[in-house]
Amino acid sequence: MFNENHILRTTFVLTLVLSALTLIWKIQISLGLLLGGLMSVLAFRLMIIDGTKLLQNAGRGLVDTKGAQRSSFKSFAKRCLLYALTLVVGILNPSLSFMATFAGLLMPRLAILYHLLHGRNRRGT
Repeated sequence: MFNENHILRTTFVLTLVLSALTLIWKIQISLGLLLGGLMSVLAFRLMIIDGTKLLQNAGRGLVDTKGAQRSSFKSFAKRCLLYALTLVVGILNPSLSFMATFAGLLMPRLAILYHLLHGRNRRGT
């Protein structure tokens, strides 16, 4: 089975490889993929850190239901702000492709799908 660190590493490698491959085709697409991919790696890492911290505090009994909701909403708002800023930069900067930036933000989902299919093929199911 895979965990969040496998997804993080695969997302980073996938971002670098796809960005390098598209560099041959068009530099705006390559830079957009790189920006979106690196921001998605950062957002995914923030989600890992916030989730781990929340679970550790809940395990020690330091967080009640309302505190957990507040903490998870703040974490979600931080990630949404990061995504929004990335998309705004992708729209306003003429040297970046907006669609490539958007596709770069979807890299963790591709990494999860890759690990899901790879695990199924390895297990034979």
